[in-house]
Formats: sequence, structure tokens, C-alpha cells
Amino acid sequence: MKLNRKYGFWTVLASTLAAIVGSSIIISFNMVFALAQANPLLMILAWVFGALIVLPDAFIVIEPSIGYGESGSGYSWIRKCNWRILAFWFGWVLILFVSATSLASCCSAMSSMITQILELDSKDLAVESLQKALAVFILVSLAGVQIMVKNSSKYTQIFFLFVKTLPIILVFILAIMYGSKEGLLSNSQMNSNLGHAYISSAMLIPAITYTGFAYSGHEFPTYITEEIKNPKKTVPLVIISAVLIVLVIYVCYGIALLSLATPDSQGNWIDPNGTTSTIFAQHKWAVLTFNIFAIFLFVGSVNSLLFFQSRLIHKLSETGDVHTFFGKVHKKTNQPYTAIILLGCVAVFYILFSSISEIISSFALATSTLKILLNSAIIKLRLKDPEYKKIYGNKTFWILMILSLVTCALTFIGSIYLMVIIPHQQTGASTFSILWKPILMVIIAFLVYLFGIFKFNNIKIK
Repeated sequence: MKLNRKYGFWTVLASTLAAIVGSSIIISFNMVFALAQANPLLMILAWVFGALIVLPDAFIVIEPSIGYGESGSGYSWIRKCNWRILAFWFGWVLILFVSATSLASCCSAMSSMITQILELDSKDLAVESLQKALAVFILVSLAGVQIMVKNSSKYTQIFFLFVKTLPIILVFILAIMYGSKEGLLSNSQMNSNLGHAYISSAMLIPAITYTGFAYSGHEFPTYITEEIKNPKKTVPLVIISAVLIVLVIYVCYGIALLSLATPDSQGNWIDPNGTTSTIFAQHKWAVLTFNIFAIFLFVGSVNSLLFFQSRLIHKLSETGDVHTFFGKVHKKTNQPYTAIILLGCVAVFYILFSSISEIISSFALATSTLKILLNSAIIKLRLKDPEYKKIYGNKTFWILMILSLVTCALTFIGSIYLMVIIPHQQTGASTFSILWKPILMVIIAFLVYLFGIFKFNNIKIK
């Protein structure tokens, strides 16, 4: 039965904002500051450029979503191209390197905040092991609730929509109470290291790449195009409005945090590996309140990710790209429990063997690669599929496509930089200890593609 078109501009805008704003800004703020050479002005520019580079990608996926008159999905568009092997590869890479990394980052950040509430030293090896064990326990517990408790997703989502704004509101209140124009917001700090920007504009690419994690979700309207009134007008307007609103929120949030920052004993203003609450650690009550709010927010994020990403796996099982075993549904709760278990197992690997920054780097690398494949599929559909309805003129489309491909290339380069060069600069670790994870990602991605070749060409290994 076809869904009725019933959602207007304001409903879709509210849902899109809810999809974007949330745990990602709390996870990524400290590292973006560090990647921007610890300069407040460059950090703000990174957030601005991060918002701008998502727009071409968003506008590109609008056309097939509206053109086909159905809710959009990169996976389904690649299947429309009859690229069976690439669709298989796309789905699995999405599971292994995008869905699982999102889950792992939320659980890891949540465990870090819990240990901070308990005032444990995160640099201690035993505490680090405790954080990982706690993150796994959180993931298993929330997955179990999702599988076993009827309507758990429904109730948690309603709670999540309310709670997710509380940490940001608290930061604004703290800035009003304790914020200062001195420190990081002083002219001397604003102008520090700016000379590097004129020498090499590429210095901001890793920081901009890192912001992509916080802007993910802007494409939400393309997934429900069928249910939107006047989608040709509403979808583009919602995406532009949402990105601009979120940009203003993030910049104001960033300035508020900068006004609260004070240097530690070593002269560092913001710990790149710390959580947001470490910035105002001198206010104990604020740290406790913020972390409690953030933990509830992360619970909602994990619940949301388990709910929606498990549906992707279930969809893949229906098309035959994932074994039918992972399409099983719990009789009592109607949840795809085997899909949730698969997603959780992959996320556990990231929790145990990666830091939050490494997890986000993997996310950025995977999304950049998948966007290039998705753009290729859209180009083929526009040129070859008679059912494809164009909403842009040729000139506009190709300008957007070129911009999208350029931004994909930049974020791909930025993700490589984050995965390989940054760890060496920060820790001086050996080449092997840095490279084994990216190499493993490439090997797994290649094996998935190879398996797809065997699967769809009916090649049997004797």
C-alpha cells in the first residue's frame, strides 16, 4: 500500500533538525578544535565550510529522490543501474564501516562520560579497559532492550527528541554565567597560527572532514519523499534551511564553549581526546549535569541507530544481498533481532580496537567512497534511464555533480590524513601500528567485492 503524502515543510524541517543535531557535535567538537591548529577563528571556519560542502551532495540526491517520485535510497538507486555486485558491496560497506562506526562512537563516548562522572583517570590503562568493557555492556544492554521490549523504540524516540537539546542549552546557560571574552576569544588567540592558513589552505581539510560526522542526517528528507507535500519545492528548501540553522547552532555552541575554556597545567586549552565537559571542568556541578544530559542523549542516539540501521540489514536480506538468517523477526516485538545482533557484533570490534577519533576517521573514509559510487549511479540513471525525471537543467546538474565529486575527494583525502598522518604526529607510533587498521578496512572491502563476484556469477570454489 502506497504511503499518503501528508508531511508539510515545518514537520519535515523539525524531523531533519532532529536527525542532524545530537550526539555527533558532542563527540567531534574537541577534535575539530585541535585539527584547526587550536585557533578559534579557524575552527569556526571549519564548521562553516563543513556546512557548505554537504550542500552539493544533498542537492544531487534530491533529483533521483524527486525524479522517481519515491523515497530515496542510494542502495536502491545502485540496484536500478543493474549494478548487482556494486549494490551488494555498497550495502555491506554501509553496514561494516558506516552503521557500525556510528554505533561504536556513541557507546564509546557514553562510557567515557560515565568514567568522568566517577572521576576516574582516562589515561590509566585499567580505566581505558574499563571504558571499553562499559561501552560493550551499554551496547549489549540497549540492543537487548530493543529486541525484547515491545514498542521500546517508539517511547525512546519521543524521549530522545526532547533530551537531545538539553546539553546544548546548558552550554549556552554556562556561557552566560561564566563565559569570558578573554582567553580563546581574545584577539591574540584568534590571530594565532593564522599565518599557516595563508601558507597552506589544505590545513583545514582534516578539520572540515571531521565536521562531516556532525552534519550527517541532512539528507533525511530524501528518504521520505513519498510522504512530503509538494516535494519538488519542500525538499530543497528543508535541506537548505536545516543546514543553515544547524550551522548557526554549531557556531554559537562553539563560541559558547570557547568562552568557557581555560588552560590546563600544560597550557592546553582544549583536550582533543577529551569530552566536551572537560572544557568547563572547573565547574563540577556543570560537568555532572552536562554528562547526565549527554548520557541520556547518547542512549537515544544508540536506540535510533539500532532501530533504523537494522532495517537496512533487513532490507538487504529481502533482496538477497545479506543471508536470509539476518532477516529474522522476533515474534513478540516484531524487531529484526538477527540484524541487530549482526550490527552490534561489528560495532563491538570498533569499540575494542579503535579510539573515537579512529572510528570517526573510518566513518569519513567509508562515506566519501560510497558517495563517489552513489554519484556514479546517479549519472548513469540520468543519462540512461527513461523513467528518470530531471528537475535540474544540464548546466545546474553538472555544476552540482562536479562540486559534489570535488568535496568527496577532499573528504577522502582528509579521512586518509586523519587515519594515517595525525596519529603519527600525535603519538609517534610505528608505521605498522598506524597502517594495519586502514589496510584491514581495504582488505575487508575488497573481500566483500570479491564475494559479490562469486555470488552473482555463480562461481563455486572447489
